Amino acid sequence: MTTVSIRPTALAIAVAAALPGFALAAPGADSAYRTDLQNSHVEDATSQGINQVNMITCIMSAMRPDALVNTGNYIALVDKNKCDPNARSSSSNSGSDNAGSNTASYMTAVVNSTRTSNDDPMRVKTWIDLSEENKHATIFVNISATEAPSTSNPYGVFRLDYCGKGDGVPGCMMNGFLQGSTSGIDYFETESGGGGGGGTNVIALRLTTSGTDNGAGALQMTQMGQQIAYSFAYNGTYFRRSDGVSDECFSRLADDADAGMSVWRYGLYDAASGERVNLSSGFQIEFTAPDGNTYHGQVGYYGLWLPPDAASQVSDGTTVQRVQYGSDGPPTKTPYTLVKADGRLTKYTKKSRTLASADKIKFNTFVFDVTGFFSGAVANRQYEMYWDDAAGVFKVTGTMECGNSGCQTKDLDSEKSVAASYFAPQGGVRGWSQSLGGELFIPLAGVTGAVDSASVNVIYREQALVYPADMPTTLFCLRECPTAATLASFFAQNSTDMSPFVASTFNNWGPTDASGVVSYTTGNALLKDAATASVVFTNRDALQARPQYQWGVRTGRLFTALADAQCANDATKFCDSKVDELATYYQWETGPNQWNQFAAVKDGNGDIVAFDAPLQVSYDVPNSAHYGAYAGKSIVLQYGGFGDLWGIPGECVSSVTNLHVSCDTANSRYVPAFVIPFDELLGRVNHGATPLLAKWLDREIRFARKDVSVCSAAGVTLGAAVTLPTAAGLANPADAASSIYIGVMPIVTDPPRVIQGDVKY
Repeated sequence: MTTVSIRPTALAIAVAAALPGFALAAPGADSAYRTDLQNSHVEDATSQGINQVNMITCIMSAMRPDALVNTGNYIALVDKNKCDPNARSSSSNSGSDNAGSNTASYMTAVVNSTRTSNDDPMRVKTWIDLSEENKHATIFVNISATEAPSTSNPYGVFRLDYCGKGDGVPGCMMNGFLQGSTSGIDYFETESGGGGGGGTNVIALRLTTSGTDNGAGALQMTQMGQQIAYSFAYNGTYFRRSDGVSDECFSRLADDADAGMSVWRYGLYDAASGERVNLSSGFQIEFTAPDGNTYHGQVGYYGLWLPPDAASQVSDGTTVQRVQYGSDGPPTKTPYTLVKADGRLTKYTKKSRTLASADKIKFNTFVFDVTGFFSGAVANRQYEMYWDDAAGVFKVTGTMECGNSGCQTKDLDSEKSVAASYFAPQGGVRGWSQSLGGELFIPLAGVTGAVDSASVNVIYREQALVYPADMPTTLFCLRECPTAATLASFFAQNSTDMSPFVASTFNNWGPTDASGVVSYTTGNALLKDAATASVVFTNRDALQARPQYQWGVRTGRLFTALADAQCANDATKFCDSKVDELATYYQWETGPNQWNQFAAVKDGNGDIVAFDAPLQVSYDVPNSAHYGAYAGKSIVLQYGGFGDLWGIPGECVSSVTNLHVSCDTANSRYVPAFVIPFDELLGRVNHGATPLLAKWLDREIRFARKDVSVCSAAGVTLGAAVTLPTAAGLANPADAASSIYIGVMPIVTDPPRVIQGDVKY
């Protein structure tokens, strides 16, 4: 029996600006490098109005209802980070130090896909569990599809209805529909805190087509009482959009020299065979909780993931089942024992490159004293800067502004020059760079004039998770040193403590007496203070009440031998800066998130399963103006497994004009600054001496802005008012009285059949 394929990528492009998909990589040889599909989508100001439906349709695609028609109810796991544009942007901005936040965050769904005959519609009933800590919700989705997307009708003929329903909350918290036909698409959604009615937020879209390359429409959004409305039109070459005040014209051509592109997912491949580079970074598990329910999750290099209801029921020593999928038949299960701690230790191994080779590569550094920095500089701020090799100075480009919603870079009015000698009294520059491998140090002690950048090193560090058997027995701390007591005191309600660290170690950059050294021991995957108390803190609410620690608490750099910290000019004192000379050092972190905590499993022999760390690879950026300041430079990237490559430097762009803007600008988005091309020569990266090929998998395209007269001359005009869909068209698949009622969520005890689009059995 044939099935109707639901293609969310085409739908998303349609909604975002009525665009067909851009060309996919043509299959050549049988290698994965040649045959793995590539997807492009358009990002536009209108996208903010349809992010919810794009996310839902992306999720539906990852459940593969087209591949499992008439097979009964099955469980699908979907990584919401792969479909949520906000999650993509934040992870891109997180950098390698927070790479654990790029790990999977699965949603569990039960799917039922049926079709009576080739002449009947395919019906898909889906229940998506959106439960979070202390909050339980389910999205009920009903789809009826009668015609697949085609060249003549890129949207197909289908109807998708959904209702997001919270436990104990009457009505739908969100209720919407998306409908595609030969004449275009309609979309409507209302969202509220509960109950029916008009809701707080309303989105309505109507797109009408006149041929495969021409159309027009309107989008209207009411959000928290404020209304935004767009009208738009397009032909094969141009797209025009107006909000009633600003009339914008864009080229629709992906190969326009001014088009913006960013890639959110890459694969790496063996340069000789073209096969995927796969890491043994984790595996699927199943956990039967004391409450009698069975939960599905994952354990890997970045720790443990389980649904919130299950996460609170596991502890060190819990038994979980490893789920292994074969080529045929149901999966097998093998018991493993969970090893869990509320913190984790990371090892940093020294690497270096010349300052000349770091030309134009941006980094962030904290500046306490601005005397001699640049005129107008503000003390105690984090600055964005880079080394300008031609000018022989550092250039400051912006400041880092942090708040409850994270950190953003605010561009300076103009770049400021800072002599290398400014950093000499401090011993050099300490900072962090996404494109230089993370934490960095540029030794500049004694510099008074011009710098020989070819002989000055930039020291950066390769990171690795430390397993319990490899933890040093003793560690020493001079700066930012917490204890169990200081953590509890700082995060206590109404605390007046300055930091969660021992007071004498907070911002301690100077020489330290022996009495000021904080010593730790280790055991059972934990860091323990002098009172043998575990240095952990996982109260999420208390951490969020202190925004600078909302993502967890990290120690300063830890020495394995106190003698290594002896100051050069006074052996009776200890200097934190001595760690820059060491081949390795350590840091401990604790917090409520999986990337703050250690989790692994023991097999039947009692041995801990060690997972592969991300690969650190280098990329020589092509020497072309298309790559801006990074042209011809070598940057460091991290590869966490298929689809997860991060470290490409970023920038912010306006969602209105698609042009570069300061990240603190309204309607700005953080995106990777350039794309590694799908090219056997220009898309080559290196893991040590091993060459690998990169291939982009998920790409966004931002239209090139043109003068509005260009659209007018091409006949792209904004037409008459469009009749938008209304709440009258809503249907509720969660309502027993509705003709599209899908029923209560079925109980399925079999392991997941689909994991992020991969049909397992």
